[in-house]
Amino acid sequence: MSYPQLMPRKRSTPEKNYISTITFKELLEEIEFDLRVNEFVVLNIDWMSYSMEVGIPFRADFFCIILIKSGKIEFKLDNKSYNVTAGDIVFCPMSETFCVDYVSKDYNAKYIFFSVDFISQAGFNYRSNAVLKSLSGDPLHAIQNERELFKRVGFHLDELENLNSPDKDYYYFKEMIWHHFSLVIYEIDNHFKKTEVESNVTSREDEITTSFFTLVRQHFKEQHNVQFYADQLFISRKYLTKVINKTMFKSPREIIHQVLVVEARVLLRNSNANVGEVAAQLKFSDQASFSKFFKKHTGKSPLDYKREDIF
Repeated sequence: MSYPQLMPRKRSTPEKNYISTITFKELLEEIEFDLRVNEFVVLNIDWMSYSMEVGIPFRADFFCIILIKSGKIEFKLDNKSYNVTAGDIVFCPMSETFCVDYVSKDYNAKYIFFSVDFISQAGFNYRSNAVLKSLSGDPLHAIQNERELFKRVGFHLDELENLNSPDKDYYYFKEMIWHHFSLVIYEIDNHFKKTEVESNVTSREDEITTSFFTLVRQHFKEQHNVQFYADQLFISRKYLTKVINKTMFKSPREIIHQVLVVEARVLLRNSNANVGEVAAQLKFSDQASFSKFFKKHTGKSPLDYKREDIF
């Protein structure tokens, strides 16, 4: 597989204060292989294939996440300097000024470039979604010394790269792409949120949060009530709400509903399950209450969502 020339071309006499721009459409035009979904691309880029001119700032109308596998790169992102090495993750919001100062010869990294349209298609509304606003507004942009997080994000990027190959035959490739991409976004945002509050979170609060998420994963289909989880943890509902609001910036109810919506979307894409069957699997009292819940959280009826093509 050949590598595309992804970044701004060299200029013999760049203008003073000139900032190059690159669009997602231009990026895709440089790629020499087919994609199943033309709203994101995962690439491995090393020193030989890295084409951004050192010292030349640029902006893009798309997002980028970088996993540094070897070597190091020094850059400025909105005038803040970063020095990242193997095992580090970089999140680059769109429209921010990026300028490379140095790339080592042993540099190798996995990139995912994705458009605003892809974010919306994957279930995030960029203009109103708290996750994307949090990521774009975070002052750090770099995640360092988080080996397990690096491995998890790397796994999801590998899966996305594989799923986006037209040579692969997956019946549920759209749902699988949405699943892995969502987990990448949530993993990174969760780290930033945890970093913001970890100095003020007690070990007991951290334990409760971890246990709560474990219980939700185990019981969310059958148990939608916060009181159930508080009882399992032997604490009051009020205290559980206080802890989760502090550690996750969301209420326990919001988290339970978020997990339910994710599962509902996956089940609705399964052509063997109708809306009533999905409602029953998720233990809603009836189809009407499930439809009301789903539309409140997605803006669409379950039937409309099931019929539409997400890409």
